[in-house]
Amino acid sequence: MKKHYSMVVRPWIGMIVLMTLILGMPVGQGLAQGTVMRFNPSSGSIDVGETIAVEIRIEDVSDLYGFDVQILFNPALLDVVDADSGKDGVQIQPGTFLSPDFLAQNAVDQANGIIKFAVTQTAPSQPVSGSGVLATITFRGTGVGNTAIRFDSALLSDQDGGQIAVSTENGNVTVGGDATPVPTNTPGPTETPAPTKTPGPTPVPGVILGYHTVKSGETLFCIARAYGVDPYAIARENGVLNPNLIRPGHVLKIPNVPRTLPTGPVCERQFDEGDEPKPPDACRWHHTVVRGENLYRISLRYGVNMWSIVNANSIANPNLIYVGQVLCIP
Repeated sequence: MKKHYSMVVRPWIGMIVLMTLILGMPVGQGLAQGTVMRFNPSSGSIDVGETIAVEIRIEDVSDLYGFDVQILFNPALLDVVDADSGKDGVQIQPGTFLSPDFLAQNAVDQANGIIKFAVTQTAPSQPVSGSGVLATITFRGTGVGNTAIRFDSALLSDQDGGQIAVSTENGNVTVGGDATPVPTNTPGPTETPAPTKTPGPTPVPGVILGYHTVKSGETLFCIARAYGVDPYAIARENGVLNPNLIRPGHVLKIPNVPRTLPTGPVCERQFDEGDEPKPPDACRWHHTVVRGENLYRISLRYGVNMWSIVNANSIANPNLIYVGQVLCIP
């Protein structure tokens, strides 16, 4: 009888001890917290005119291949220091956790306090697991006060375009000191270049040469060879997240960014130099949302930037779309 009693009670004693140990653990110790995106440092203090580098970190992720984030800050208290003065606009610094094979978006709206950053790997890069730095933002104090640094949206994907669940942790920066304007460099007078001979009419850099409708079997590289332009410039101009993924029927704007490519397949030209570009309809496709879809996966399917779909459909919350909703794919 005593032996039977001991055998019955012993498992319950073990369970009680185990629960006591678990409940007594500090939060985060021994219990899986899932994938987290956060700022490092999570809070900081600077004076007006000083700078602070804030990392965007990912913790405990599996098979990450691409991500898209939008971050908000108070433009009255902070601005972002440009990480690449050789490019137009203001950019942040890509991290080292992923290989930045294709930088789909890297733009800072200083006036409204918005940072948009999206990057994806391409073959032969492999998915990455673990923890590391996705990007670094260098803020400069411009006004006295405390501002949140907040994730407005954060989307992660695996190599197949499947969404990876992630939680976010916001941060904040306190700016002290005198609220005096931050001095800026005033450029001195520049020399007027000597006149040069003007060649015949050529396409103006920055303009759209024309529009090309993708046919079955075509790639960005064969299209680029047809017009003598940079394939990655075509991708950026059209919000194509993955330059290796375009779909038949996709209408591409061909920007005037000349580049000589290695020998390879050349697509058939659909317009000639001097032809007046004729813009296509605003919506290149219409997509009906089905159960289980999200905007990020839809954007990967069509090879366009997720925020282009958001703007084209006036979507207030990118994480909220409905089954049966018809989306304009720009």
